[in-house]
Amino acid sequence: MFKNLFHSYKQLPKNVHYLILLELSANLIHVAFILILNIFLREKGFKDPEIASFNSLRFIGALIFALPLGIYIRGKNLRSFLLIGSVIIPSSSILIIESIHRMFIPIIQFSFLLWGIGMMLIRVCALPFIIRNTNPNNSSEAISLSASTWSFSTVISGLIIGFLDWVGTIYIGNLSMAVTERSILWLITILGSCAFFAAWNIKEDNKHSYEIRSGFFSLDHSYDWDLILKAISPLILISVGAGLTIPFINLFFNSIFDLTASQFSIMGSASAILVFIFSLLVPYLGKKYGYWLTIITVQLLSIFCLIAMAMMELYSKLPFAFTVAVFAYILRQPLMHMAHPASNELMMSYVGEKNQELISALSSSLWSASWFFSAKVFEWMRLMNFRYVEIFILTAILYIFGVIFYAFLIKEHKKMSEINQRNIFQFSD
Repeated sequence: MFKNLFHSYKQLPKNVHYLILLELSANLIHVAFILILNIFLREKGFKDPEIASFNSLRFIGALIFALPLGIYIRGKNLRSFLLIGSVIIPSSSILIIESIHRMFIPIIQFSFLLWGIGMMLIRVCALPFIIRNTNPNNSSEAISLSASTWSFSTVISGLIIGFLDWVGTIYIGNLSMAVTERSILWLITILGSCAFFAAWNIKEDNKHSYEIRSGFFSLDHSYDWDLILKAISPLILISVGAGLTIPFINLFFNSIFDLTASQFSIMGSASAILVFIFSLLVPYLGKKYGYWLTIITVQLLSIFCLIAMAMMELYSKLPFAFTVAVFAYILRQPLMHMAHPASNELMMSYVGEKNQELISALSSSLWSASWFFSAKVFEWMRLMNFRYVEIFILTAILYIFGVIFYAFLIKEHKKMSEINQRNIFQFSD
């Protein structure tokens, strides 16, 4: 099984491999920021509400520009947009690091905004790029490999952070430099700059099979809005819930169990190894068991782990609490991330070819809008002295409703597929 699985990944088109390298490089920076940037901000004297406010800004740019971008790129080559994103991400990352170090609040805000735009460019273009460069026989493998870049970059970033923290001091000739969150973020940002070289090597043609009708005035007739709205409904609920939890889990472990940035990074790496393995298995499991296992079952198990982790705040003084919280965290991530490639494939298949650029843009825009909204809700709830357990339970409730919506979507997709197959058979007769 594994030999055939890895062979199918190896046989993907060269353009897809370059995209994967691009996403891996960009995610190295993204993951490093998620793992330790909040703790870096806290050590500089910023409080939870201020940190949440900064984090919310990285979603505004994506919220504003994702939908226009999705409309604009329909039928156009995507390489130039990927190139721009690969330049913006490391440049804005450097601005973030140095503005935090020097406490330049307006530059911190601007750089968070710019960083979000760079990530948006890659996210909006990635799924349509994969669909254009694959076929129904290998698109699942390409989407899963794309999703796995997040976990693999988490492993790499986590190991780098843990190793540098263990080393303590870096010696270059007669020079020595103490390892800090700032120096670690600088190093990973330099490594992530490889994204530009991956984007530069991508080659595209202009062959797209559907009719191109661009412009905002043709929106009503150019897209199947009923399909699009149904496809994004579960995503809205999942993304709002995720925005309340994922950016702030490091603060949870730091506040409740006194975990340092490097300790949390190592824990994140352990979880990411499972995420990487589970993500690569999605095409095999999806073809054998379908969407009910790869979306519904794994998300329900993930929700259970989230609730278990959150409840440990109530029992933090007991000896088992830390072990249970860590175990639940390590399992929660691979289970939830395992559903991402399957749900993306379901969404792209459900809406059809002519809606795929727009649905990708809407996904990015709604994800950013939801995370912006969630960051503000988290900021408000922390100001109101809500505990982490109460915020994370709210996430679990939103996840449950999202899973229910996915169940309806899977049923409808199955009916549509059966109808299409009957029509094909009737036409061939």
